[in-house]
Amino acid sequence: MVTSLERFARDLVHSFRTLRRAPSFTAAVALTLAVGIGAATLMFSVVKGTLLEPLPYPEQDRLVELVHEAPGIGIDNLRASPAIYFAYRDHAETFDSVGLWDWDDSPVTVVIDGEPESVASVEVTHEVLPLLGAEPLRGRTFTEADTRPGGAPTVILSYDYWQRRFGGVDVLGRMLLVRGIPREVIGILPPSFDFFDYAADVYYPLVLDRAAAAFPSFDGRGIARLKPGVTLDEANADAARVVPILWEEFGIPGTGFESAGFRPRLVTLKDGIVGNLDDTLWLLTGTIGLLLAIGCVNGASLAIVRAERRRAEVAIRAALGADQTDVARLVLAETIVLCIAGTLLGLAAASIALPPLLSFFEAELPHIARVTVDRQVVVFAFAVALGAGAAMAAPPVARFIAARHSDALNLGAGAIAGGRPRDRTRHALVVAQVALALVLLVGSGLMVRTFIALSNVDPGFRDPDEVLTFQLTIPDPDDSLSARQIVQTQRAIAERLGAIPGVMSAAFAAFNDALPLDGDNRGGRVTLDAGMRGDGERTVEIQFVSPGFFETLGTPLLTGRGLEWNDVDASRRVVLVSEGFARAEWGDAEAAIGRFVDVDGTWEVVGVLEDVHHDGLERPAPDSVVFPLITADGPAGIETATFVVRSARVGTPGFVDELRAAVRDVSGGLALAEPRTLGDLYRRSTTRTSIALSLLAAAAAIAMLLGLIGIYGAMSYSVTLRRREIGVRLALGGSPGRIRRAIVGRALALAGLGVVVGAAVSAALSRAAESQLFGVSPLDPATYAVVAVVLLIAAGLAAYVPARQASSTRPVDVLKAE
Repeated sequence: MVTSLERFARDLVHSFRTLRRAPSFTAAVALTLAVGIGAATLMFSVVKGTLLEPLPYPEQDRLVELVHEAPGIGIDNLRASPAIYFAYRDHAETFDSVGLWDWDDSPVTVVIDGEPESVASVEVTHEVLPLLGAEPLRGRTFTEADTRPGGAPTVILSYDYWQRRFGGVDVLGRMLLVRGIPREVIGILPPSFDFFDYAADVYYPLVLDRAAAAFPSFDGRGIARLKPGVTLDEANADAARVVPILWEEFGIPGTGFESAGFRPRLVTLKDGIVGNLDDTLWLLTGTIGLLLAIGCVNGASLAIVRAERRRAEVAIRAALGADQTDVARLVLAETIVLCIAGTLLGLAAASIALPPLLSFFEAELPHIARVTVDRQVVVFAFAVALGAGAAMAAPPVARFIAARHSDALNLGAGAIAGGRPRDRTRHALVVAQVALALVLLVGSGLMVRTFIALSNVDPGFRDPDEVLTFQLTIPDPDDSLSARQIVQTQRAIAERLGAIPGVMSAAFAAFNDALPLDGDNRGGRVTLDAGMRGDGERTVEIQFVSPGFFETLGTPLLTGRGLEWNDVDASRRVVLVSEGFARAEWGDAEAAIGRFVDVDGTWEVVGVLEDVHHDGLERPAPDSVVFPLITADGPAGIETATFVVRSARVGTPGFVDELRAAVRDVSGGLALAEPRTLGDLYRRSTTRTSIALSLLAAAAAIAMLLGLIGIYGAMSYSVTLRRREIGVRLALGGSPGRIRRAIVGRALALAGLGVVVGAAVSAALSRAAESQLFGVSPLDPATYAVVAVVLLIAAGLAAYVPARQASSTRPVDVLKAE
């Protein structure tokens, strides 16, 4: 055993010295492996930190989110509520603990030393933080007494907010004014704790009154920890057993929800946070896998070329008594040295590329994800290198074992179009390279077509980079403000904003449910009367906006009139509807004017708006009904509003400061939250496609480069082996053009076969990419045709260089060498 290890160690040293004397070969193989291994390592680190271990919480596989569905009315995503929380907490048998939490649609105002500041906040029951393993750095967490009605108002600060706002000084026991309520600071959370994807600064108790809890209602989010050994199916069955108890204890009769088929659809917390991002990441992982395969094929091709050139050396070794094991060990030692070099280079490249990649992924990856090149990622990289090394070493080892060493010095004969056995492996590898490159190029082409299709979708607004949005919340802790007073204050703010020099218009919407492409909208039910095409009820987007809101967004009014402040002041029951809704129910936009919809009473349609996309450009624009800040009971009076300001000055220095000053002129205690442009929302809606497109394009470009290197290497080596024959043909009057055509023709034949194989593989894998596409079929013939033509042209060009060298051979030089 020791002798074998010593021999192998000597082989490694010998291989290192040999490779140093072949710098071109060593650099080509090492860099090829570095690209494949580095890309695979990079993608694995993202997948590991996002899909495999995305949550920095203890026993994350036991954490579930309380999600429900009502198939009877077509709703598949209902959250939790106080009633659901109490029912599960008291009666479920599969949960160790149950908690409820909620967050504000907009940041809350915290006043410290008279200075207002908008911060993100979360309300939690006393179980939530312990469920997530949050041990306070200082102070304590919430207790059940904190969440009871009448309890002393308390608050816990995040570590970042504590450092940023208070400089890390002791604030335990200090009183903060949060949403107009004085609250005592009782704890500081550790720096390592994140509350899902919510960058919350302050946490305060979710106070629940059991006597006021009612069902159906869905005004919170529930979380639970399963008991050890309990499966998700068992938890769903147990929760389904509790549903009748929920109805018995908290149900409100006569709501019509009894026939909705309400039932639990619990999901793991990991799946709830990652969402459908796994489709994109697994697609990109498969892409990187193909790129790694191309790197291995390319390395094997180069290794075979090197093996052919070393046949004489191997023959001499065999004549001196070396057996097949010695030869295999020699090749394996070289491969190990190359793989170690490629892995180290790949890890270095992955570590350097990870920060910019995460920045690129920022809008899509869960902020809670911990993506690093850690010990497990390094182990993965060397495991990949081991597999790549085995794939690279197998062809040359097989070649040496099968070779007749007595023929090692007789390498000159051959024909350009010959089909010698030693050519078959190289040619098969060329075909494989072209096929894999085509798969990646087709994927990249389809993503290009998808991006173009998304860019051509009319989002329903104009010049988005000239529209700035932000949120404001009017604190009303004791409910002393009337709904009309709230609306009047918001109107005064909008008018003051509109008076700023350079501002063309300013308006607002209740909550943020009318803001395009934010994916956070509120559905409602409308009753369809006899004048409409539908029957019964249907779900639409319900929006409450001020006059001028859609004019500020740049959404065209197709027919009728817009909303006016007289409508709000006089509580007129008028609405706007979207074009899609008008066409579906009345046939066209014009026919909708003067018709009625029933939402807690009848409302007259006075205008039809162009459709506005809310949940991504790839999804159809929702049918919408827009109200003028009034409900059936009078003014809407929603404390939180999203303001929109149109100006050519958006993005210029000092503009946001002028907006803040204008808001303070109306109400000094309000702070702007989340200022951003509509253009930011628009670009975010195409982020996932941009990510997939960019990474696929990069992988496809590298794959094509490696494929062309493989074709060039195969043809160049074939010319080298047939140099004597080419010289003889030319000496006998052979045409240089015919020589060139023969070599290029062989390359095109191999590339053509690779194109056919790659097209078949792409078609077989088309379903995997279908969820990422928009406006194009995964079997789009135009994409396949363009990619095939590009590859064939590139293959011809790659083969032309060695073909030209061959045709310019001087016969006299060849004959002298012989």
